[in-house]
Amino acid sequence: MNRWSPIGIKNMKKSHALLAVFAAFVFGLANGFSATKFQQKQFAEGDTNGDKSLTKKEYVAVKLASGKKSAQKNNREFNEEKVATRQAKAFGRYDIDGNGKLSEEEFYASFPARKK
Repeated sequence: MNRWSPIGIKNMKKSHALLAVFAAFVFGLANGFSATKFQQKQFAEGDTNGDKSLTKKEYVAVKLASGKKSAQKNNREFNEEKVATRQAKAFGRYDIDGNGKLSEEEFYASFPARKK
């Protein structure tokens, strides 16, 4: 397969996204994760069963609630079905160990890096 074909480019983008998430996770392990209060609050609210991890269902619910709140605040439309589908797909990229749950570290690594 030609790496410049549409399929090759899509696979390349996917592998780069996975590499970026993995790098963020490893960097966080090496340097200690420093989650914001917002991230900590989201994780705590999403962990409905108290097992210190988020299932796909919990993760999607957290992201939907946050997205709705942001859309209302910024007076924008919110397509719940589209966001839920997108976040369900994203869950797999952040589940580094593949156990079907996001640890706190994996969840925090799912946020874009911010300048300090």
